[in-house]
Amino acid sequence: MAAVWIGIIPLFAGIRHLDAPASAVVLEKFAALTGIILMTPLFMPEQNRDIRDLMHSKTTPQTGVQLIRLLLALVTVLVLIWGMAAWMQMMDSHFPAARYIGGTFATAFFLGSLGYAAYGLSDQLTIGYMLPLAYYLANMFTGSKYVGHFYLFSLGNGSFNEKYWLLAGGIVLLLLTLGVKELQRRR
Repeated sequence: MAAVWIGIIPLFAGIRHLDAPASAVVLEKFAALTGIILMTPLFMPEQNRDIRDLMHSKTTPQTGVQLIRLLLALVTVLVLIWGMAAWMQMMDSHFPAARYIGGTFATAFFLGSLGYAAYGLSDQLTIGYMLPLAYYLANMFTGSKYVGHFYLFSLGNGSFNEKYWLLAGGIVLLLLTLGVKELQRRR
């Protein structure tokens, strides 16, 4: 689904002959949504009681399994963002690729971590999707006014500092979620 999303972005947001700020809009506002698509549903297999019981019977800790799923999802997000940036450059868009790929990944990572944490802590997939989308819309309509350092769309303004905050916030959300899930399993 994330690859399909990347494929349809050019249908509603042009990717030809863009300058750096316009390229940032396409990457941050559209390609970054792949983080929500790929990271939010990672707890879905454990929702099935039979799979959960099978996982508990194995010697491999469930946290390890979750970390492998996370790593695979993050690599996929990075590859999709890189692919989108390469596609845009083939269409004669000009922007600093490494900086924009890294910044877009930070945004996707934070949004995905929000969804991952919301789903992991609530066991409700709908909440897992609603929270990052609500945060995304709040950023889109209010700018950095209420979110401060956690503003998602800073590349278009020429600022990269917010991306470090997004990465750190995403890591904290992941660690918090994995810690809480581990405590719940031990009970």
